[in-house]
Amino acid sequence: MAKTSCSSGSLFSTTPTTHVNEPSSSHTGPLQAPDFKQVRSYLRTIKQREALGGFIKAGWSPQELAEFARQVFLAPAKTYPTAASYQYAIEKGADHPYAVETLKDLRAPGFTMPPFDRPAQKEYEWDDPANPKHTAELKAEIEVMARLWINREASFREEPWPTEYPPIPKAHWKRLFRLRNRYHSLENTLQFQGLLGFSKPEAKENAVEVS
Repeated sequence: MAKTSCSSGSLFSTTPTTHVNEPSSSHTGPLQAPDFKQVRSYLRTIKQREALGGFIKAGWSPQELAEFARQVFLAPAKTYPTAASYQYAIEKGADHPYAVETLKDLRAPGFTMPPFDRPAQKEYEWDDPANPKHTAELKAEIEVMARLWINREASFREEPWPTEYPPIPKAHWKRLFRLRNRYHSLENTLQFQGLLGFSKPEAKENAVEVS
């Protein structure tokens, strides 16, 4: 697997992909970050060992280096940074913008260093219905769009509107989400997608008036 490259940006910056900790039944990895002597044994070249010296001179702790290595590369099915993680991270050097920004984040007031060995994170695409970043308000708007969409389709087929609506298929939810994201608001989305006017059935022309 190719190593992860993080050239810039905050350790906790928002990206289109969301990460959520997945529960794990057991952890068999080490509980503490390795010291610099152990990290040195992971390195293959003189250049890597010299770069490790740069991290030490810059005042990095073993715990901070471990967290940086994890952020740079976490091997599949692993819950802690491996030798490859350290190799990739150390190759960047202590003066790399991502290393500098990471250290700043790790030393921010109120930050608590997470466990060295912890569950890997599950990734959610930005338009995944299960993405925990979607607010209740947004989900409610998608539900409104889905109902109006069904009503419009029923009108086109000259069929009665449903009184109950099935769960939204994932592919359709993603389509609606992208439309909502494009137009920035529910009102604009309904207008530009021609969904206005489908919230209530049209009144019959020959309706009997009650005196």
